[in-house]
Order: sequence, then C-alpha cells, then structure tokens
Amino acid sequence: MSEESHVTPLAPPQIYRKSDEEWGATTKPKVIHHKHRRSSKCFVYLLLFLVLLSIASLAFGLVVLRINAPKLKLELVEIKNLKYTAPDFASLNMTMVAQVKIYNQNFGGFTFHDGSTSVVYGNTTLGMTYYKSGLVRGRNSERMNVSVQVKANNGLAENKNFSSDMGSGLVKLSSYANLRGEIRVLKHFTRRRTSFMNCTMSLNLTSPAVQDLRCM
Repeated sequence: MSEESHVTPLAPPQIYRKSDEEWGATTKPKVIHHKHRRSSKCFVYLLLFLVLLSIASLAFGLVVLRINAPKLKLELVEIKNLKYTAPDFASLNMTMVAQVKIYNQNFGGFTFHDGSTSVVYGNTTLGMTYYKSGLVRGRNSERMNVSVQVKANNGLAENKNFSSDMGSGLVKLSSYANLRGEIRVLKHFTRRRTSFMNCTMSLNLTSPAVQDLRCM
C-alpha cells in the first residue's frame, strides 16, 4: 500500500508544432488584416477621385461651356452737321457718330456678321445703319464706330410732340442695336447668339450734344 501511494501519475503528452506550422499560424491573420486595410484605402481613394472628377466636370460645364450673348454698350455719341427748323414745320437733319463696345465674356470667339443700329423718335425710325462682319476674341472686347444719318421732316411735320420738343431745344431720342453671330468653343462646339441694346438720350439742339444717355 505504501509503495502505490508514492507513484506520480503521468502528465499528458505535449504536442510540439513544427516550425513551418507555427510560422503560418502566427502570421496568417496579420496578412489578411493588412490586405483588408489596403483594399479599404483603395476604395476611399477611388471614391475621392470620382468626387473630384465630378466637381471638375461640373465646373468645366458651368464656366467654359456656358455661352452667353455678348454685351453691347454705347459709350460715346457725337453730333455732326446738325440742321433743324423749329417750331413750325419742324425738321431735323444730322449725323450721329457713336462708339459701340462689344464685350465677349465667353471663352470662345464671337464671329458676328449681321447687326444694325437705329435712331428712333417715338415710334418713327429716323435713321439706321448696319454693321460689318468682325470677330471678338474670347474674354475680350472690341469697339466700333457707328455712323447714323438722322432725318426727320415729312414724317414728323404734323407731330405736335415733335414740334414741341424741337421748340424747347431738347429732343428725346431712343437708339436700338442688335448683333447676331456665332460663338465657338473648343473648335467643335458652336452656338448662335444675338445681343441687344436699348438706349435713351436727349438731344440738346443748342450745344449740340447728347445728354442723359442711359442704356440697358
């Protein structure tokens, strides 16, 4: 009985892994985790690139491909060879020389080939002239000198308002202008546009000069 009590039980056998199994077991999860992080970063970079590309395309379309009609502005008006009679049988004969500014705010050039400027009293056209063809480069402006021969005699001889204005020495006139052409962007993108201008002014017969010039 005493000999059996001193017998120590055997310990369970220990299993030793091979060096290649131990290396694979310890490193395999780390490799999978690293690949997952790389794929997440690639997805974020791709998404960011697509967002930036969309913003750039939108900005390009709104800024470069957005085409507006060029703006017209009447800057200077001179009166030459003024002849008139008033107040009975009122008549008016003069040459109006004006400087028109064409501002092309688009990135493409504006080629115009058709346009006109007219001088009007009330509903009666007193004179009209036509523009020659020309080119205004993108984001640039050009100035043209326009000469209009103005005559008012038979058509307004019985107009009481015209006779009254002529007698006061201050005649209210209007001027209208339009300019048609094409704007070309990137050599293959072309759009037709028409520009308009509407101005009012007062002709001082005693100066002679134009005053209170307002344009829209």
